[in-house]
Amino acid sequence: MTLIIGIGPVLYTLNNPDPQIQSLLFCKLRGYIFQICLMLSRWFVAFACIDRFALTSDKINLRNFAKPRIAHRIIIIIIIFWSIICSHRLIFYEIKGNFCGIINNMAAALYHSV
Repeated sequence: MTLIIGIGPVLYTLNNPDPQIQSLLFCKLRGYIFQICLMLSRWFVAFACIDRFALTSDKINLRNFAKPRIAHRIIIIIIIFWSIICSHRLIFYEIKGNFCGIINNMAAALYHSV
Protein backbone atom coordinates (compact mmCIF):
# COMPACT_ATOMS: atom_id res chain seq x y z
CA MET A 1 0.00 0.00 0.00
CA THR A 2 2.87 2.35 0.79
CA LEU A 3 4.34 1.72 -2.64
CA ILE A 4 1.03 2.46 -4.36
CA ILE A 5 0.53 5.69 -2.41
CA GLY A 6 4.14 6.75 -2.96
CA ILE A 7 4.57 5.91 -6.63
CA GLY A 8 0.96 6.09 -7.86
CA PRO A 9 0.74 9.89 -8.05
CA VAL A 10 4.19 10.10 -9.65
CA LEU A 11 3.14 7.72 -12.42
CA TYR A 12 -0.11 9.64 -12.85
CA THR A 13 1.79 12.89 -13.39
CA LEU A 14 3.69 11.47 -16.36
CA ASN A 15 0.74 12.30 -18.63
CA ASN A 16 -1.43 14.51 -16.39
CA PRO A 17 -1.05 17.60 -14.20
CA ASP A 18 0.32 16.93 -10.73
CA PRO A 19 -2.63 16.63 -8.31
CA GLN A 20 -0.37 17.40 -5.34
CA ILE A 21 0.16 20.99 -6.44
CA GLN A 22 -3.41 21.51 -7.65
CA SER A 23 -5.41 20.14 -4.73
CA LEU A 24 -4.60 21.03 -1.14
CA LEU A 25 -6.78 18.16 0.09
CA PHE A 26 -4.86 15.64 -2.03
CA CYS A 27 -1.56 17.17 -0.93
CA LYS A 28 -2.42 16.78 2.75
CA LEU A 29 -4.06 13.36 2.52
CA ARG A 30 -1.31 11.82 0.41
CA GLY A 31 1.38 12.93 2.85
CA TYR A 32 -0.69 11.79 5.83
CA ILE A 33 -1.59 8.36 4.46
CA PHE A 34 1.93 7.79 3.11
CA GLN A 35 3.50 8.57 6.50
CA ILE A 36 1.02 6.36 8.34
CA CYS A 37 1.65 3.45 5.96
CA LEU A 38 5.41 3.79 6.37
CA MET A 39 5.23 3.84 10.15
CA LEU A 40 2.65 1.07 10.42
CA SER A 41 4.66 -1.27 8.22
CA ARG A 42 7.75 -0.76 10.39
CA TRP A 43 5.93 -1.12 13.69
CA PHE A 44 3.93 -4.16 12.58
CA VAL A 45 7.13 -5.98 11.60
CA ALA A 46 8.78 -5.01 14.90
CA PHE A 47 5.82 -6.18 16.98
CA ALA A 48 5.53 -9.38 14.94
CA CYS A 49 9.13 -10.13 15.88
CA ILE A 50 8.38 -9.39 19.55
CA ASP A 51 5.31 -11.65 19.35
CA ARG A 52 7.32 -14.52 17.85
CA PHE A 53 10.00 -14.05 20.51
CA ALA A 54 7.37 -14.15 23.24
CA LEU A 55 5.76 -17.24 21.74
CA THR A 56 9.03 -19.18 21.72
CA SER A 57 10.20 -18.01 25.15
CA ASP A 58 10.89 -20.42 27.99
CA LYS A 59 9.18 -18.05 30.43
CA ILE A 60 5.47 -18.76 30.88
CA ASN A 61 4.55 -15.13 31.62
CA LEU A 62 6.19 -13.96 28.41
CA ARG A 63 4.62 -16.79 26.42
CA ASN A 64 1.17 -15.77 27.68
CA PHE A 65 1.76 -12.39 26.03
CA ALA A 66 1.66 -14.01 22.56
CA LYS A 67 -2.11 -14.47 22.23
CA PRO A 68 -4.30 -13.39 19.30
CA ARG A 69 -6.50 -11.22 21.54
CA ILE A 70 -3.48 -9.25 22.74
CA ALA A 71 -2.10 -9.02 19.19
CA HIS A 72 -5.39 -7.54 17.95
CA ARG A 73 -5.38 -4.96 20.73
CA ILE A 74 -1.80 -3.98 19.99
CA ILE A 75 -2.59 -3.60 16.28
CA ILE A 76 -5.49 -1.27 17.08
CA ILE A 77 -3.35 0.73 19.53
CA ILE A 78 -0.56 1.10 16.95
CA ILE A 79 -2.99 2.30 14.27
CA ILE A 80 -4.58 4.85 16.61
CA PHE A 81 -1.18 6.00 17.89
CA TRP A 82 0.27 6.66 14.42
CA SER A 83 -2.96 8.20 13.14
CA ILE A 84 -2.67 10.80 15.90
CA ILE A 85 1.10 11.31 15.65
CA CYS A 86 0.99 11.85 11.87
CA SER A 87 -1.92 14.29 12.02
CA HIS A 88 0.48 17.23 11.91
CA ARG A 89 0.73 16.63 8.17
CA LEU A 90 -2.97 17.39 7.81
CA ILE A 91 -2.48 20.65 9.66
CA PHE A 92 0.84 22.02 8.40
CA TYR A 93 1.06 20.90 4.75
CA GLU A 94 0.47 23.62 2.18
CA ILE A 95 1.09 24.31 -1.49
CA LYS A 96 3.57 27.02 -2.49
CA GLY A 97 4.40 27.24 -6.16
CA ASN A 98 5.18 23.73 -7.37
CA PHE A 99 5.83 22.26 -3.92
CA CYS A 100 3.54 20.46 -1.51
CA GLY A 101 4.92 20.28 2.01
CA ILE A 102 5.73 22.13 5.19
CA ILE A 103 7.11 25.51 4.14
CA ASN A 104 8.41 28.17 6.57
CA ASN A 105 6.09 27.27 9.41
CA MET A 106 7.40 27.98 12.92
CA ALA A 107 4.71 25.87 14.61
CA ALA A 108 5.70 22.89 12.45
CA ALA A 109 9.37 23.48 13.24
CA LEU A 110 8.58 23.52 16.93
CA TYR A 111 6.51 20.33 16.61
CA HIS A 112 9.33 18.54 14.77
CA SER A 113 11.94 19.69 17.27
CA VAL A 114 9.92 18.28 20.18
